[in-house]
Amino acid sequence: MGEQQLEREKEKLHRRLLPGGRWLLTLLGVAALFLLAGFVLGQGVGANTGMIPGSEQDPLVTASWVEAKLNAFAQALKEEQQERQKLEDRMRQIEGVERPLPAQPGAPIRIVEPAPVYTVVVVEAGKKMLTGEGTEFILRSGRARAVVPIEGTGLVNLTTGKNLVDGDPIERDQLLLSPRDDGRGIITETQAIFLVKSKYRIV
Repeated sequence: MGEQQLEREKEKLHRRLLPGGRWLLTLLGVAALFLLAGFVLGQGVGANTGMIPGSEQDPLVTASWVEAKLNAFAQALKEEQQERQKLEDRMRQIEGVERPLPAQPGAPIRIVEPAPVYTVVVVEAGKKMLTGEGTEFILRSGRARAVVPIEGTGLVNLTTGKNLVDGDPIERDQLLLSPRDDGRGIITETQAIFLVKSKYRIV
């Protein structure tokens, strides 16, 4: 076989292999693309493998996780209230007195003080009983007259709604009020017995 014939055979072989070579190159390129895509996706997935569900980096949580956290908080709050109640009970035992229970949230706070009571006061004849601001008194027996040193003022008769001026007689079993501590009061004509609430002095 001559050299020319060998060259023609090589050329034919080369023409037959050329289409297959292109297909092989295309196949290799597609495979490389798949490998590259897999690597990129793997890197993205691997970057999140160290995250903890519910952490600041991964805040997505389930309803059961939230419920468990709320239950734990409520239990801790309940235990704290029980400890505080035990401490208050212990303090009451030590002090030996009952302390009032704390007011409920939103409930009005009322400060209860002992109400003033009426005192039986005996005033001898010719004596004055001068009353303080807001003093109430009732003549139970005897005779007395109003003492009002400042003109234009007086003692208030709460029973009749009238104003008593200086020298007016005091009626029995009627409630009188002294608005100010400025020398107002009564002077007795006989020994008299009064029920008095709040401040007074006998002169």
